[in-house]
Amino acid sequence: MQMPMSLEAQLLEFTVTATTPLELPTWPGSALRGALLGALRRHYCPVPEGADSAHTTVCPVCWLMAREDRNWRTGRTPARPYTIMAPGGQGRPTGIVMATGNGWHRLEPGDPFTFRVALFGVAKNLLPYLILAVPAMGRTGVGRKLAERRGLRGQFALQRIEALNPLTGERQMVFVSEWREVIVPTVRIDQDAIDAKAAHLLETMQQGEVHVVFHTPTRVVDKGRLLKTPHFRPLFQRLLERVEGLAQQYSHHAPQWDYAALVDAASRVQLVHHDVEWVDIKSGSRRTKRVTPLGGFIGRATYKTDDWRPLLPILLWGCAIQVGKDTVKGNGVISVQV
Repeated sequence: MQMPMSLEAQLLEFTVTATTPLELPTWPGSALRGALLGALRRHYCPVPEGADSAHTTVCPVCWLMAREDRNWRTGRTPARPYTIMAPGGQGRPTGIVMATGNGWHRLEPGDPFTFRVALFGVAKNLLPYLILAVPAMGRTGVGRKLAERRGLRGQFALQRIEALNPLTGERQMVFVSEWREVIVPTVRIDQDAIDAKAAHLLETMQQGEVHVVFHTPTRVVDKGRLLKTPHFRPLFQRLLERVEGLAQQYSHHAPQWDYAALVDAASRVQLVHHDVEWVDIKSGSRRTKRVTPLGGFIGRATYKTDDWRPLLPILLWGCAIQVGKDTVKGNGVISVQV
C-alpha cells in the first residue's frame, strides 16, 4: 500500500486571554469557526456576500472556507483544507473553568484559553491570513452576547502561537505578542511522522489492542444512519475517505491503495470495550438563520485485531485531520493509544 506521502498537516495552537468578560459554549468549535470566518471575510474578501463560483476559485478566504466543486464525488462540498480543534477539559478550551449554567463557560479579563487550527497541504500557504485574522476576531468578539456589555460579545487578545505535532509532543514557538515578526513554522505532521509513530505503537502494543479517545463529539454516518456505537469499520472507512480526499485535493500525490482490502481488514477489527456517551449539540448560522445538529459520541473505545500494520497509519492520520462530519466546527478530535 502506498500512502499519500505528500500530504502534510500544519497544526497551530493559539493562546489568547480575555480582555472583557467572555462566555463560550461547552463545545466552542462552532463559535470559534464562525468568528474566524467572519474576521477573514470582513478583512480579506472583497465580496463576502453573494460570491459566485468564479470568485471562490480565486479568493483565498473563500477557497479556504467555502470552496465548492460540482464534480466532487460526494457532492458539491469537498473536504475543507482546515479544521478547528477546541477540546480542552470536558470539551472546553484550556482555561475555561467557570460554568454559568446551560452549557456556557465564563472567562474574566486576564483568563487564558487555547484553541487549535489545522491547515492541510497547500492550505499552509494561507497561514499569514490566519495569523492576522485571529487578533481581528478577538477585537470583534466571540461567544454569547452579554447584557453587561450592552449586547456585545466578549473580546480577547492574542498572546502566542505555537506549531505542534501531537504525535510526538514537539512544539515550536511561532509568535509571541512582544515579537514584531512571525517565525515560519517547521513543525508539522507528514507521512514520515505517521510511519514513525505507527512503528513505535506496534512495538509497544499489548494483546493487539488499540485505544481511541474521542475528545469532541464524533459524528459518523454509515449507510445513511448516525453511528451511536463506535464500531471500527465505519469509523475507519470515513477516515479513509477523508485522508484520500484531502490528499487528492491539497497535496501533489493522491494515495494509491487497495481500498476494498483495507475496508475488509477494518471489518475484522473487534470493538472490545467502549465507554462513550452521546452529546446533543446544535450550531446556529447567523447568515442562513438555520440550526444544524452537530451531536456525536465522546469517550473511549478499545479495538483489537491480529494485524494493525495496514490500518494504524490511517488511524493515526485522524489525530491530525479529525474524523467524521463537521470537523471545521471542532468535531471528531481523536487520539490513539496502546
